[in-house]
Amino acid sequence: MNFACLPIMKERIVYLDIIRIVACLMVILMHSPVALKEGETSVLPGLISVLMLPCNGLFFMTSGALLFGSGMTWDKFMKKRLSRIVWPTVIWSVVYVLVDAYMLNYSSHDTIQQLCWIPFHYINANFALWFMYTLLGCYFIIPIVEPWLLKSSKKELEAVLIMWVISIGLPMVTYYLDMPKFDHQSAWYYFGGFFGYLLMGWYMNKYQSEISWKKIILSFVIAMFFYVIVKIQKPSDWNYFCYLHPSTVCYTFGLFGLLMKMTSRKYTDKTIRILSSLSACAFGVYLIHVLFLTKWLKTTDILDSFSVGGAIGVRWILTTVVCFSIIFILKKFPFSKYVIG
Repeated sequence: MNFACLPIMKERIVYLDIIRIVACLMVILMHSPVALKEGETSVLPGLISVLMLPCNGLFFMTSGALLFGSGMTWDKFMKKRLSRIVWPTVIWSVVYVLVDAYMLNYSSHDTIQQLCWIPFHYINANFALWFMYTLLGCYFIIPIVEPWLLKSSKKELEAVLIMWVISIGLPMVTYYLDMPKFDHQSAWYYFGGFFGYLLMGWYMNKYQSEISWKKIILSFVIAMFFYVIVKIQKPSDWNYFCYLHPSTVCYTFGLFGLLMKMTSRKYTDKTIRILSSLSACAFGVYLIHVLFLTKWLKTTDILDSFSVGGAIGVRWILTTVVCFSIIFILKKFPFSKYVIG
C-alpha cells in the first residue's frame, strides 16, 4: 500500500497521530461485543466496555491539542473546519437511516421523520454519530475561547480544568448528600460538558514536559477509586458508563499521558507517513464502522461457532481491516473530504 500520498508536515506531532489511531481502535472494540446466547455468561463484554471508555475523550483531546492556536477568526475557522464535519455527518446519517429503513421495513413517514431530524440531533439509526454533533458544538466555541486560552497562564488554565472536573463530579455528590439534583439551574452546570476534554488536550500538549509519571499513575488510581465507589453503590441515575464521569476523565487523562510519554520520540520518514495516513483515515473509519459491525456482521451467522472472546476478536479485526481499507480507497477520489472528512 502506498503511504506516500500524504506529505510529511514540517512539525507534525506524531504522538497525536498514534493516540488518534488508538482511540479509533478502541471505539471499534467497544462496539464489537456480541449479544450473549441464552444461558451463556461472560464478563468480557462488560470489561471491554469499561476499559474502552476513554476512546471518545481521546478523540476530543487530540482535537483540542491540534485546533487551538490557529489564530483564525470565527468565520474563517468555521469556513475551514465546518465542511469537514457537517457534510460527512449528514451524508452518513442519511445512509444509516436508509439502510435501517430497508432492513427494518420502516414506513415512509418514519423514514422521512428521521431524515428531518438529522440537522439537529443524532437519531437511533446513527447513534454512534453522537460524537459528531457534540464535536460540532465544540467547534462553534473554539474560536471564541481561543483568544483567552492563548493569553492564559498555566495556573489559570488549571483552575478552569479543576472547575470542570468539579462540575462533572457534582451529580455524583448529590446522590450521597441531601441536596437538590444537579441541573441547568446550578451555577456549576455550565462548566461541564465535553469542551473540557478539548481544553485538557491543549493543556497536556502544551505542558507535556510537566506531565510526570507520578501524575499519570495517580490519575489511574483515582479513576479506579471512583469506579469502585460507583460499582459498590450502584446509584440508579449515575454510573461509570459515562464519558463525563470523573472516573472516565481521570482514566482518559492517564491514558493520554501514558501514550504521550511512550510515543514522543523521533520516527523515520516512512513511519511518519504510515502513521499520518492511518490517522487521517480514523475519522472516516469512525463514521462507517457501525454500518459494518451492526448492519452486516449482525445479520450473518459466520460467528456462531466462536466463543464470546473469539467472536469479539474476529468482529474487531474484520471491522478494522475492512473499514480502514474502504477509507483508504475513498480518499483517492475527488471531494472525498466531503464524504469522510
